[in-house]
Amino acid sequence: MLCGTADPTTRVTVRWLVLVAFTGLAFGRTLVDIWIGASEGTSIGYLFALPLLAAALVLGVRRRDKPVLPIHDRETDVIVGLIGLVVALFVQRLLLPRYAPFYELFHFDVLALTLFVLSGAVLLFGVRATLRYWEVWVLFLVVNPITYRLIAVALGGGQVAYAFVMIVASAVALAYGFHIGKPRVAAVAALAVFVDTAVVAAVGQWYPNLRISLVTAGVVALSALVVCGCAVILHEPLPPRGSAPRVGGGPDNPWYALAVLAVATLIIAISPMPPMTSDAIAAGPAYQGPTGLVVPPGWRQTDLQNLDWPVHYFHTESTFLRQTIRTLEPNPRWDTLDRNRTAQIDLLTVRYGAALDVTPTLITYDLRYARVSNPPRSVDLGRGLTGTMYSVVDERIHLTWNYLTFTWRRDGDHIQRVTVMTVDNHEPDAYFLPPEPSVAGTASAMIALLARGVSAVTDTDPDFKDADLLETLGRQLVEVQPW
Repeated sequence: MLCGTADPTTRVTVRWLVLVAFTGLAFGRTLVDIWIGASEGTSIGYLFALPLLAAALVLGVRRRDKPVLPIHDRETDVIVGLIGLVVALFVQRLLLPRYAPFYELFHFDVLALTLFVLSGAVLLFGVRATLRYWEVWVLFLVVNPITYRLIAVALGGGQVAYAFVMIVASAVALAYGFHIGKPRVAAVAALAVFVDTAVVAAVGQWYPNLRISLVTAGVVALSALVVCGCAVILHEPLPPRGSAPRVGGGPDNPWYALAVLAVATLIIAISPMPPMTSDAIAAGPAYQGPTGLVVPPGWRQTDLQNLDWPVHYFHTESTFLRQTIRTLEPNPRWDTLDRNRTAQIDLLTVRYGAALDVTPTLITYDLRYARVSNPPRSVDLGRGLTGTMYSVVDERIHLTWNYLTFTWRRDGDHIQRVTVMTVDNHEPDAYFLPPEPSVAGTASAMIALLARGVSAVTDTDPDFKDADLLETLGRQLVEVQPW
């Protein structure tokens, strides 16, 4: 069958099954992470809807009977397929580790998976057969976690914003699949967008804490109902069997392609994957409400701010508190001029641990002009908690911040990320990084990293000036809480 001796339909089916098997072996950890993220309420669950939308686009392509020239260049197939696999390996082996702190946010491994499948299809079926369905590949490449989340956050974040991206994608894909003619496709897609948006807005008012993955599934189902209902009302004909012209089924002897795919599968399967933050959440003290942490002896609280941006990123019960504390007495180990030191304690409280993976500490602040230490330093805080210490240098304003962050589970509904920050300006009015995620900052760091290399956003020789202060304060904070 693989060698072309079987029925063409059977041969295509078997080759697709082989490609799916290779993909599952290569990206098993990625698929598990997507499932875990979706089950814990993050927006990554939208990926499970993409195969349905892709099937609608395939139907749309076949209904349009696009003319295909019977020309096939096997050498071109091999060259294009190999280049695609090399790019997929580059993304998985080089780009993904560089963005390890942003793993759950950007999921570069999903991009690598898409390129792997695209390249495998070129090797097994040929360039012309694969690109005949270019709309499907554009869907997977454009609606990937990177663009999906950046667009959603730019729209304000939250349930409605994440859903709106899928509203547009599902409306266009399904309308293209079940309707013929550009005016009709545009009209039906617009109607689906209108209905979906109205329903999601209403649901957001009644059920503000509904998981985004459930909202996404509802969006796709509602789009399908509107589009298919219009198809019935407008008497849209389904394609008759065999109406689409057959495209070449790839090389008669694909064993070289299978060998190349097997090697690429093995390389990707053994590639190290970034850890998920939610995998390492330790038990913390009982939740005491949104009042901040107990201040340890030797410190006093001078300010407490309650910021509301987490409501747009997570759910309506999320909170962000910034506690400003200052030492009661100077400590010569922390300041040679015997000045009191100031520290900021930022508390992000969410319901699901996966939400912290999607919004890691490094993008909670605007670091577009800063360099962050890599690798970070681990700190034992006691009671089974391990903190991570970073150094952040902003050369524009000549300031260096050190911060220590750790995560604990306060109870079944409250997971809290604690970030303790100091700055090398020891005056009372010293500037601290404002705790507000910046899409522009993250995008700028991405572009700088791709264009100039890892040194553009990384400090490989950090100066942890306040390591002793942060370690001492971190252990005190952990110990004085009501365990």
